[in-house]
Amino acid sequence: MVEFVIASNNDFKVTSLAEILAFFGASGHGYQDQLGHLNFPAEGEVSYAANARAKAEFISARLPQAWVIADDSGITLANCPGQFGVRTARDLHAKYGTPQVNARLVKLAGERRDFEMTTVISLARGGQQQAAFTGTLRGTIARQVAPVGHGLDQILIPAGLSVPLGTLPLADFVQYDHRSRAVAALLKKGMEESNEA
Repeated sequence: MVEFVIASNNDFKVTSLAEILAFFGASGHGYQDQLGHLNFPAEGEVSYAANARAKAEFISARLPQAWVIADDSGITLANCPGQFGVRTARDLHAKYGTPQVNARLVKLAGERRDFEMTTVISLARGGQQQAAFTGTLRGTIARQVAPVGHGLDQILIPAGLSVPLGTLPLADFVQYDHRSRAVAALLKKGMEESNEA
């Protein structure tokens, strides 16, 4: 079984990635198990890929034998062109997925409720990025926050469905979820390429 070190200080993200990895037959744990808590370099505003790479390489340089993954995610709303994206966490001025953030996004979506949620996962080893993979979820913002699920999953309705992502069982969730799609690509292609190198 492939084991990954997850380069994140977000406990929910670590738990979510570990759960997704386990679904696909891999495993993952937070870097803190080996290094304790570290402060990452400040995130930039260029791209998801650059932010994910910086985090993965930062931890990989300290754990050179480990396969390290890090992600960066963001949302764009049809009703708010030019807002959010790689600046999502900063533009929202609050922790992702809190009731306040969900309520704000539900309101901001207005009548043009389409969204795109993007994740880039960077895979690093020996302090260098080995590959990067993107997962995208498109759909509509719910008109109210679902009582189940976590974070933005309570308000993101995948295209073709009528219920938020967070209400789906795991086997269905991973088919739509942006982070799950990036993990699936990583496990299918990234590890194959790394093993061939």
